[in-house]
Amino acid sequence: MSGPSLSPLRRNARLMGTIASVHVYDDLDDGQVDDAVSDALAELERLEQMFSTFRADSIISQVNRGELNVLDAPPEVIEVLDACTWLEHASNGAFSARREDGSIDPAGFVKGWACERGAARLAASGLSNFMFTIGGDLMVHGEPAPGQLWTVAIADPLHPDVVTRSIEIADGAVATSGTSERGNHIRLVPTTNNRSNSANESQLLSLTVIGPSLTWADAFATAAFAMGHKGLEWVAQFVGYEAIAIERAGEVTTTAGFTHATV
Repeated sequence: MSGPSLSPLRRNARLMGTIASVHVYDDLDDGQVDDAVSDALAELERLEQMFSTFRADSIISQVNRGELNVLDAPPEVIEVLDACTWLEHASNGAFSARREDGSIDPAGFVKGWACERGAARLAASGLSNFMFTIGGDLMVHGEPAPGQLWTVAIADPLHPDVVTRSIEIADGAVATSGTSERGNHIRLVPTTNNRSNSANESQLLSLTVIGPSLTWADAFATAAFAMGHKGLEWVAQFVGYEAIAIERAGEVTTTAGFTHATV
């Protein structure tokens, strides 16, 4: 049997059209850590098989073809679609899990939700100190080293090697939304003259949300980015969540409670 892991265990997997990554900082037997990580990644794979619109045999694909009634779908599907419906109403339509043709595509919600479920499985397996990321969004638990917080860098979307802000967090989540990361599930709220803007016309390059849950940090970031400048004020209404937006001109704007940001 191998001895305790003295350096972080890192494991990557291609899931949900992006890269999922787990970094574990526990001083535990390597086998225990590897089993826990494998279980968490297997959960994401199971959920991808359920929600992927690119898999003909997925539950969502069956619902979209009319072969399965949503009410007969697994409870995870009903949970996600209920959450998407709530978010669509709460954001006044800035977020939508429906495509223009009426088919369902909850990808804008599922990734953060699935990653949080995977992180819960790590904790249930006895891990205490880890970071779970998917597509650049992340959830952290415990400490990377005794007495230390997690430091998360927010990059300039136009210059990925340049750090715009760095934040220190304990347990919690960070999620960023922008046209380069999110693609077609982002749409801007129609303007007052009823003409819908394209995402490329937004003055925001990215919007990052921090909070206790990756499910909602990711969902709020997606919806708030689609709102443009009003998105910051919208995020601020949710207790425990703060946001930072980066504009095309390079200006950085934060919610009033974004107290952990440092230049």
